[in-house]
Amino acid sequence: MTTLEERKSSLARLLANQRFAVLSTQTEDGIHSCLVAFSANASLRTLLLCTPKATRKYTNLQGNPNVTLLVHNSSNQGGDITQAMAVSITGSAREVDDADRQASLDLFLSKHPHMAEFARTPSVAMIEVKIKRFDMVTDFQDVAILYEKDLD
Repeated sequence: MTTLEERKSSLARLLANQRFAVLSTQTEDGIHSCLVAFSANASLRTLLLCTPKATRKYTNLQGNPNVTLLVHNSSNQGGDITQAMAVSITGSAREVDDADRQASLDLFLSKHPHMAEFARTPSVAMIEVKIKRFDMVTDFQDVAILYEKDLD
């Protein structure tokens, strides 16, 4: 049986090693999903991403801050069925304010230094997702749910 500490460790490794997630936002018209670069803080309580303000995802986030991100380590191979891990992350997004922008930018760029010019552009928003829940799937059907209280 996998312990909570083992699950948290696996989750931390996945979020540290994977560079991209699928972000889903929602409006009255439906769900919009897109690929985003992300960075997670060490406590696993927040994720950071950047987006131009002139995008559908930014507009959607302004209207409804509830989001889901999917992070996985599959490699499109048959063995992924038992070896890959996928995590659906549910949270609430907000634009990082000017006072906290530099610290958030530093954390994001520590993982994505190649995105510095893009991330520093004034028309690009730094978005923080406060994580409420992780739905972890390993070994094809082993599902575990971790809530923010489980991270203490």
